[in-house]
Amino acid sequence: MLVAVLFAAAAFAQTSTPAAVSTKPVTPAEKAQMKTMRQDVRKRDDDKAAAKKAINHGHLAAAKTDVAAAKTEKTDIKTDRKDLKSEGVTHPEKLATKEVKKTDEKAVKTEVKDVKEAKTAEKADAKAGDKTASASEKTDVKTDKKDLKKDIKDAKRDGIKHPLRRA
Repeated sequence: MLVAVLFAAAAFAQTSTPAAVSTKPVTPAEKAQMKTMRQDVRKRDDDKAAAKKAINHGHLAAAKTDVAAAKTEKTDIKTDRKDLKSEGVTHPEKLATKEVKKTDEKAVKTEVKDVKEAKTAEKADAKAGDKTASASEKTDVKTDKKDLKKDIKDAKRDGIKHPLRRA
């Protein structure tokens, strides 16, 4: 048993680690195409969400137009994917959806930070006895919370399960 373990250890010690994957520099054309793909992915998500909302409210004609818009966005995504794959980008659609999710998470994090800062400023003003500054901070908290709710809704629509927990 000991001999087998020694031979296994020797065999693993001789294997080399795989070389780092060489990443070629990204050209400005690829950046522009990825940007359009991200925009197309976001538009498709918006159209699908609008169609779902229209169906839930019973507006079938509006839902049909939203579904048709989502289908055209999907064809745009397919053409962008073909172009990017021909330039050597692997899995461009998956990459674009990840980048969209990343920007959504970043927006939620910044809004959470803004809400916390506004709340602490409001408490500090209330403690100091400055009622006008406290009232203005209270309105800032309300607007920041409203923006946070919007960002959370957008993030959920784009596929992030618990955006507030991730913030």
